[in-house]
Parts: sequence; C-alpha cells; structure tokens
Amino acid sequence: MSHLLLPWILTVFIEFVIIWLFIRKEPRKLLVYSLLVNSLTLPLATYSYIYLYPNLLLIEALVIMVELVFLKFLLETTYTQALAMSLTANVGTFLVGCFLLN
Repeated sequence: MSHLLLPWILTVFIEFVIIWLFIRKEPRKLLVYSLLVNSLTLPLATYSYIYLYPNLLLIEALVIMVELVFLKFLLETTYTQALAMSLTANVGTFLVGCFLLN
C-alpha cells in the first residue's frame, strides 16, 4: 500500500506547490483542489498504464488535458493559464518520479 501512497502524496504536494506558484492566493483551497484532482487522475493514469495501454507519454498527455479542464473551472482561470499550470505540474511530477526511480 505504501508503494501507492507515497507517489500520491508527492504528486499532490508537488502539483500544489506549482499551482500555488501560479496563483499565489488561498493555499488551503489550492491544496484541496490538488487533492481532489490528483485523487481522480493519478489512480486512473496508474491503472491505464499498468492494465490498458503502457504508453506513458500518451497517458500523461491525457492527464494534462483532464487536469487542464479541472483547473480551468475550479480556479476560474483561462484555458491558457490552466494549460500552463497542468503542463508544468505534470512535467514537474514526472521529472521527480524519474529522479526518484533512478
């Protein structure tokens, strides 16, 4: 179980920090949004990669698009800013994951 919990905690925290760097207000609200969004996308992405289609780049692209929509509406921001946040947050967590696995 801890092998699933630690990546989730790291993802939530890293993406929260990155989103906060963009928004710079209401950190508690941003943390809740990060928990919500990543609690939906991370398990789906992990399941998809393991059981459905092991193409990490395609799955990450889909996660970025889904998170973009969530961020756009939850944060009431533009699509451009939501895309920038989603892309930056997911590249950040991807790079940290790669670093930790090596």
